[in-house]
Amino acid sequence: MSISLLDGGTTSTAGGAAQSFDRTNLPVNNGYEYADVDEADFFARQKVIIVTRQPQLQSDGTWSKQKSSLRFVLPITLADGSISYNVGRVEVEYHPEASVANLAEIREFCAQMAIGSAFDDIYVAGTLPA
Repeated sequence: MSISLLDGGTTSTAGGAAQSFDRTNLPVNNGYEYADVDEADFFARQKVIIVTRQPQLQSDGTWSKQKSSLRFVLPITLADGSISYNVGRVEVEYHPEASVANLAEIREFCAQMAIGSAFDDIYVAGTLPA
């Protein structure tokens, strides 16, 4: 089996209502946490966590990659009343010399893997494409 991604395609979302996330004061190394403060129950709040590691000049004169990580935390209340925190992640590492077009391309391919129907089985059943 093979997988297929659209080279030069565009991925977008449509519909729904805007949901606001306000920055919290909780410490996050190299980043920030945002939460849906409209949710009264602190433990049931949806959250967005954004972290960036800046590139560093290495001793041999080369640069390390920048790493940007975004997480979405979706709490669900289980049958026994406890809360489970489901997490989705988007992470991109790139060299400082990467072009804006290159970054857009990698983000586009990642978006297709996140929402494309060809990848539904990996999310729903944990099955890998053969």
